[in-house]
Amino acid sequence: MPRAQQSEQEVESMRARLSEAALVLYRSDGLLSLSFRRIAEVLGISHTLPYRYFDNKEALVARMRADALGRFESYVRDYETRAHEPLEKVYSIAMGYLAFAREHAEDYMLIFASQQPAPEQYPQVLAARRRVFDHVVEGVQRCVDAGLLAVDAREFSHHVWVALHGLLSLHTADQLVHGMRLEEIIKPLLERLLGSARTKN
Repeated sequence: MPRAQQSEQEVESMRARLSEAALVLYRSDGLLSLSFRRIAEVLGISHTLPYRYFDNKEALVARMRADALGRFESYVRDYETRAHEPLEKVYSIAMGYLAFAREHAEDYMLIFASQQPAPEQYPQVLAARRRVFDHVVEGVQRCVDAGLLAVDAREFSHHVWVALHGLLSLHTADQLVHGMRLEEIIKPLLERLLGSARTKN
C-alpha cells in the first residue's frame, strides 16, 4: 500500500519536532553524541523515520542552527522593547545579545561554531543570520536618521558585532583571564563604541 502523501504543514511539523529533540540532546550531551537513532529513541519513533525529513545529520544540524537563530532573534527583539529612545534600543539589542550568550551558551556556540558548512549551503541558516543582523542595522539606521550617530549603519553594525562576538567567544571559552569579568567589560565597551559614533554638536 503506498505511503500517504504528507502536507507541507505535516512535514514542517515533524522537522520542527526532530530539531527540538535534537537540540535537547545536543544541549545535554554535545553534538558528537547526536544521531538519528538517539533522536528516534527519545521521540519513540522508527529509527529510519528521521531520514524521511533530513538527508543526513549535517542537514539536521543546519535546521537546529536555524531554529536556534530564530530564538536568538526573538530574544534580541524582546530586549529591544524594553527601551524607548533609538540609542537606548541599540544598547538594549546589544544587551540581549549578551544575555542570550550567557543564558543559552550551548545554542550560542552552535550558532557560531567555527566548523560548520558555508551558510550559502543551507539557505534557511543564511536567511536566519541575515534577519538578526539586518535588525541591528535597522536599529543603528534609526539613530542615524535621528541625527544621533554619524556612521554608515551597516559598517558600524559590523564593528559592534565583531566586538561583541569576540568578547563573548572569549567568555564562553572561559578565556577572560586577565583580571576583568564580562560584566565589567561590556558596558564600557558599548559606551566607547557608541560614543565614538555620536554626532558632534
